[in-house]
Amino acid sequence: MLTDLDMAVVARSLSIAAVVNEAGLSHQTFHNVYPGSSRTGERGGKEAFVEDLLAHVTLQYSPPGCGPDDPSPDLMAYFEQLSSGLLRRKMIGAMIASDHGGARSSLAPEFDAMGSAVEGAVLDRLRALGGSVRTPLTVAELSTVLVALLDGLALQESLDPGTMSSARVSAAVESLLDWAVDPVHSDRRDRTTVQADVQPLLEGLDHSRVDVESDVIAATETLFAKHGYFSVTLADIAAASAVTVTDLKRLFPSKVDIIVSALIPEFERVLRLGRADARLEVKPVVALTRSVTRLAEFVARNRAMSSGMLLALSFEQFHEPGTVTTIREHLPVPSALTPIIESGQRSGDFATDASASELATMLANNVVIRAVTRSAESPEEVTDNVLKVFLSGILPR
Repeated sequence: MLTDLDMAVVARSLSIAAVVNEAGLSHQTFHNVYPGSSRTGERGGKEAFVEDLLAHVTLQYSPPGCGPDDPSPDLMAYFEQLSSGLLRRKMIGAMIASDHGGARSSLAPEFDAMGSAVEGAVLDRLRALGGSVRTPLTVAELSTVLVALLDGLALQESLDPGTMSSARVSAAVESLLDWAVDPVHSDRRDRTTVQADVQPLLEGLDHSRVDVESDVIAATETLFAKHGYFSVTLADIAAASAVTVTDLKRLFPSKVDIIVSALIPEFERVLRLGRADARLEVKPVVALTRSVTRLAEFVARNRAMSSGMLLALSFEQFHEPGTVTTIREHLPVPSALTPIIESGQRSGDFATDASASELATMLANNVVIRAVTRSAESPEEVTDNVLKVFLSGILPR
């Protein structure tokens, strides 16, 4: 009977007396909420209560926290939850949900949350290594494998306590992740084609090369354009540039350093032409239009690097705050517009006392984001579309 257990057995074994006693209620209160009786052919009483109960069943699961020092904190916290009673609830829940639609619907969010916690830990590992999951696995498939592994190890611990310590489980998980995560994306690309864009790593640098930095910047731009900022690692860039990772890190410690080095000369041109407009006393509205167009041109000419700059600013401000500082120090994009807005405020061309630096930041952000995301628009079109909204807010009425 145990092996064939179904909800009818659960319903028969659950007495109304036990329910009302545990809840501190009366039998009459129970029957007021669940009137009728299955004995008279009605769908009521205990049968209706059990249906309601199963439709709201829960595993009392909450996602585990994440500690900074553990190489895979979410996974180990999840295993600790399993060992502390979650596994029993999960198994009973799965058994109940196997033949009850309401229970399946009720438990689905918690089962999804368990999978999401493990998938989040896998994604953290990928981000930390800058790698990808080895084919033919996907992140979702690897996460499913890890959930099954941790469930099985927790079951083994419950059957034979002391055999599966957290240290042993962590070692097993780390070993699997070391195999599954490819830090240099060696199998991200089609294995059937010749990889002309990535050359084998060298033993040492060819010192006859005249401008290695330019080679690295060009290779990075190509890789960003093909695979995106997050999917490209320093190992990828080193291979494509025909330098070792060690030599690459001597030149550029991070991808952000490559982006900054690539964009500084182009951005300096925008600043230089803006300073020339100021010396020639070009009217503020005209000067602002010209500088905004130059910013849009700057992005259009360097779309892959500019996209990388935006992604680094938006994502890594939470993970690598130093990255944001590096970009803002070396590529202060709003500074190309701040002096013009200040000049227009002094002359009365711009009728607003709002902070010029804040206005410049808002305008620069809109220009850069639109120029990156609207590749079909020319720099002049980007300028027109942004300024017709922006200027309407600061011009005298």
